[in-house]
Amino acid sequence: MSNANGTPANGDGHLPYDERDEDYQEFEEYDEVTKPTTRPFYKRRKYWYFCAVMTVLAVAIGVPLALFVILPKVAQLILNNSTMTFKAIQITNPTNTSLQMSMDGDLGHTGPFAATIEFPEPIKVFYGETELGDMSLPPTKASGGSGKLVAEAQFNIKDQGAFGSFSADMMNKENFVWTLKSKVTIKALGRTVSDLNLDKDLVLN
Repeated sequence: MSNANGTPANGDGHLPYDERDEDYQEFEEYDEVTKPTTRPFYKRRKYWYFCAVMTVLAVAIGVPLALFVILPKVAQLILNNSTMTFKAIQITNPTNTSLQMSMDGDLGHTGPFAATIEFPEPIKVFYGETELGDMSLPPTKASGGSGKLVAEAQFNIKDQGAFGSFSADMMNKENFVWTLKSKVTIKALGRTVSDLNLDKDLVLN
């Protein structure tokens, strides 16, 4: 006689060996298909290679972009928004072509970083649309949003007739406006930004 599994049984209906549930469980385990485990993407070596390459590219592109494009624009914006005022101006040794100016002034809204401001070219002085002359100013420093501008400068008269008309207005008016135009170099954060445009109205009392 055979049992339900087709295995011959002895006379009393029992198998000639012990039939255990564990044996069938072992067969069932072998019948199951073992799926390979997949590692998370962040543990793969190729992922970190990709991250390293992208980091190098970001630095290679981002640093020059910040230094040569963004920083000059920020410096020009700060220069445009800065203020320049003079508490006192004394004029001595006037001639037909020049005069000496002693200036005591303040710079405001110069930005949060310590900076050295240089004037590599003479500053042209306009009264209205007319250029009166030019003068050279020494470098000055600013920090924490403000700075001082104290200088002794020679003012070179370009147009004697225009300067004479300005002198008459200066004697008859309480205040007048000069427009200063030149190129400026700013040194800050270990960088030098050159060829910035100075175009500033200066109210003198």
